[in-house]
Amino acid sequence: MTMSKTRVGAIFAAILLLCIAFVPSAMAEEASKVSDKPSELQQGLIDALNSDTKKLSTDEIVSNYCKANKDKISRNSFVSDNSSVYELNDGSKISFTNEGYIVIGSFKEVNNTTSLNNKNEKSLNSLASMSYTDTKTYSVSWYNYLGGKIFTVYTQGYFGYDFNSVEPHHVDSWYQKHIAFNPWQVSNWQEGGQAVSSTLGEVYCSGRYSWGFTLGGNYFSVQDKYIKVYITCNKFGQTSGGWIDN
Repeated sequence: MTMSKTRVGAIFAAILLLCIAFVPSAMAEEASKVSDKPSELQQGLIDALNSDTKKLSTDEIVSNYCKANKDKISRNSFVSDNSSVYELNDGSKISFTNEGYIVIGSFKEVNNTTSLNNKNEKSLNSLASMSYTDTKTYSVSWYNYLGGKIFTVYTQGYFGYDFNSVEPHHVDSWYQKHIAFNPWQVSNWQEGGQAVSSTLGEVYCSGRYSWGFTLGGNYFSVQDKYIKVYITCNKFGQTSGGWIDN
């Protein structure tokens, strides 16, 4: 069965709109210079997040900044060829990808009573005297150059430690898609806890995030990336959150 010219035209129009929203231009790599320092617009967003006096949410600050600078911002404005991660005043982290996405990671407050029984049981069964961290949730959100939040990935867990070793305990991991008609799909999802070394453990989730379109029975991938979000803990009970995006 052949498609009408009208239907083909509609499909290509939809693809074009998606590319405008999600994909930087083909010249992005040439336009962006490798630097350890953020660009002027990137630094402006960092400053806006650091100087929030109205106690706005991160989503509001990012959206307001992009709207206020809409005449300056293009699809390449947040493209970065370096993998630098900048720490914000509140302990959150921000980076800018070579695809032009704004990525922000932070710890979230959770109710720690949910894993209390598990911790007590672990303590009773443990031969060594172990201490336990609170249950921690780390979230990482991806934003486009318009300031729209595309998706957020979460991982949650706690750790036992005795200054000689560490035990990771994964509680849950999940992802949430935002904005209407979000085309991103997730495959090869994995989550859990594991030892990174004898003195470092992690809880994590990972998967392949991609989007594309089907035309004439064939699937064409526009973007495909591996994302891992994790919390690490050392033998002293010190935790840190981070992510891999490539």
